[in-house]
Amino acid sequence: MKKNSMAKTKASASASIGKSGRPEILTEELARKIIRMIEVLPDTDEQVTWSNIVAKVKQKFGHELGRRVLSTKEWGGRALIAEAYEQAHAVQRQLHSQGRIRTNSTMPRQALQARIETLTAKLKVAEQTIAELRVMQYDKLDILRATHFDLRLEVETIKKQKPEKA
Repeated sequence: MKKNSMAKTKASASASIGKSGRPEILTEELARKIIRMIEVLPDTDEQVTWSNIVAKVKQKFGHELGRRVLSTKEWGGRALIAEAYEQAHAVQRQLHSQGRIRTNSTMPRQALQARIETLTAKLKVAEQTIAELRVMQYDKLDILRATHFDLRLEVETIKKQKPEKA
């Protein structure tokens, strides 16, 4: 009996050899999500800096990963997050050199509020139109449902009206 229990403990010990320590936080899946987040930064007029990326990772994913971890972690021999950072930073520099500014970011607050009001008014009109159409469609369906229509009688009347050619 002791030999059997010892064999089990040896097997469990050998199975756990590769799994010692804390579980990996920065997995490849999380890295892909971070990469997508980094790629969007220039489009949202946010600065592409490591401190900003670290703060966003903590805010969005709940993990406080440092710059060194994010920039040096490799998958398949490539530092994917560092490459995404370099590309996003290059895009941001290009946009800055071209002088591109987002349309809404420079608009005054009153203009934005007026635009929001017009869009909400259009939305309310569209919702009202949809509600009216919905009521009309329900009425049509209700009329069809309430009408007693015998298809066999209609087929017989059509046959009687058209004489068959022989």
